[in-house]
This record gives sequence, structure tokens and C-alpha cells, in this order.
Amino acid sequence: MIRLCVLGSGSSGNCVYISNGDSAILLDAGFSGKEILARMDMAGLDPATIRAVVVTHEHIDHSRSAGIMSRKLKVPVYMNKKTHARVSGAIGILHELEIFDVGDGFEVAGLVAESFAIPHDASDPCAFLFRSNGTRMAVITDSGSISTVMEDKVKDVDYLVVEANHNREMLMAGPYPWELKQRVSSRMGHLSNEQCAGFLKNAISPKLQGVTFAHLSETNNNPHLVRQMAEDELSGHNVKFTIAAQNRPEKVVVIE
Repeated sequence: MIRLCVLGSGSSGNCVYISNGDSAILLDAGFSGKEILARMDMAGLDPATIRAVVVTHEHIDHSRSAGIMSRKLKVPVYMNKKTHARVSGAIGILHELEIFDVGDGFEVAGLVAESFAIPHDASDPCAFLFRSNGTRMAVITDSGSISTVMEDKVKDVDYLVVEANHNREMLMAGPYPWELKQRVSSRMGHLSNEQCAGFLKNAISPKLQGVTFAHLSETNNNPHLVRQMAEDELSGHNVKFTIAAQNRPEKVVVIE
């Protein structure tokens, strides 16, 4: 069993609470420490259950408060060496640092976490497959394209958190400077709704219980468009879905 709560997801901050029922981790800490704790309280989650903070990459919307949460909760921070080199000056002293190599697995808070590389414009970005007592869940955001490794990791998962960042037409017609439009839409940027739909086809199986769509752009996407895409792709498969918001936590999902 895994308990999941997306505390918020988007360009202003990302943080996911993942628990085996007793102990938990925070995957990324992209909001202020005060905001993370406030959102946990809103969701009915106890900070005392947190045993570690795991950071996927150095971008501030994922790493901002890793140090604050580590010091406040007296827990280790897990990140890879290149990510640590990029954020060490910004996040301050850690209660404890655990370095992993992307591709490695480790166990924390009763969860087996398996890291894998994703294509994104960071130093050594990664996503994760989590396992607990036979339950498997993947969290993949901040990926500009779909790799064969990503496709392999999501086969037969029980739950998937995946990025649906932008609608390409909205991005190209929107207010972003051309250089930023190119970055977002590049193979090292962020997944579009269309790319997410293609990725879903590979993830759908009789085991898949649900999907959370994350990291939606507030400028270049619309939850209604993501909902349409999800209904089109998941129709007939008895798979529930939610769309994570930037400004509030989602309901706790229990995956069995």
C-alpha cells in the first residue's frame, strides 16, 4: 500500500508526499517550508511521519526548501552528486546528506525508490519508481520527451503521476519570449498534453488504478484541455484521474 498526496505542482513549486502508511518522504520541496507544512496540515498529514526529502533536480521549484525541511524535521536529503553541487549554496546546511547515482535504487521510509534518468535541461535530472509491499507507483515530471527508459518504468504500475505541462498551440500563441517557448517545447523541456497522451497509452494496463496529471502551466495550459485528453485516453479502462493544482494540495490517494 502507498498513500500519495500531491501538495502542489507547477512552475511555482512542486512537492509530493509519499507514504507506506506509517512513514513518508517528501519528493521535492519547491515551496517555502511554511507553505509545505501548511499544505500538509490542510491535507491532514503529520510532518512527524516524514523520514526524508528526495530531490529530483536542482531547479528552484523542486529544491527551494530541501534544506529548511531537512533541518526542521531532522531528516536526510537524498539527491545525486551533480544536483547537490548546483543547490548546495542555496539550500544551506543539511541535517544529513545521502548521495545516490541516477539509476540506483535505495530504501527509505519503508519505500523502495528506484531512480531513472529523464530528458530535461538540468544537470542530472531523474524521476522515480516507488515500491511498497507489491504496490508500484511512478512519478515523472519535468521531462521534455519520452524515453524508452520511461516507457519501461511505467509498465504495469498501479499509479502514475505524470506531467501534462502545456498545450502546444497555447504555448506558441502565448506571451512567452521565443527563446522560452523553444526551451519548453524542446526535447529537454516539458511534456505537452499530446506527448502525455502518447505516454499514457504505454502505461495503461489492467493494474493501473489511477493517474494524476501534474505540472500544468498556468499560462500555456488549461485543466479543461487536460481533462478532455484524459477522458479520451482513459475511456473504457476504469482508470480514475485527478489534475494537480499549483495553489492547493490534492486529496490523499490510497493505492493498493
